[in-house]
Amino acid sequence: MQQHLLIMIACLFSLNGTEVQAFTGPTTYAVVWVKSTDSLRLRAGPATRYKILKNIPFNAIHVKNLGERTRSDWCKVQYLGVQGWSACKYLGESSGARYYSAHGYTATLKFYQQASHNSAIAGSLPEYATGIEGLDACTTTWCRIRYDGRSGWVERQYLASWQF
Repeated sequence: MQQHLLIMIACLFSLNGTEVQAFTGPTTYAVVWVKSTDSLRLRAGPATRYKILKNIPFNAIHVKNLGERTRSDWCKVQYLGVQGWSACKYLGESSGARYYSAHGYTATLKFYQQASHNSAIAGSLPEYATGIEGLDACTTTWCRIRYDGRSGWVERQYLASWQF
C-alpha cells in the first residue's frame, strides 16, 4: 500500500512537470529575450502560481545557476542573494557582457553622446538591430551602448535583452 502511494505521488509530479532534475550548465546566466519595459520573475516555486520573490531586470547578467531544472523548463537560480525559480527560456549563458536587440521604431533610431535628446548624435541603429553591446546598467529611461564601433546613449524603451 505504501509503495503504491509513493508511485502515485511520483506520477503526479512527473505529469505536472515539476519533477526536479540535476542540471549542469553555465555558472551564471544572463536574462535574454525580455523587453526593457519588463523583468524576469524570480518565484518561490517552479510555476507561475508561486509567489514572486523578486523581479530580475531585463538586462541582468549575473544570475547564478543553482543546478536544478524541472521537466517543465524552470531553472533554480539566485539573484542578489535571493534564491528561487525562473523560466529557463529567458536565461542564457552569460559572457559577462550585456547585449540588446532594438525594436519599436521604424527606419533608424538615433543614439546620443549623452543621455539627452539635446546632445550631439553619436550614431544610429538600423531597424531591428541586434548585437548592441550594453556598457553599463541602464538608468530609468536611458541605456549606454556600443554599436558599430560607436558609443552613446539610447532610450531604454527601444531595447530588449538579446543573446548571440
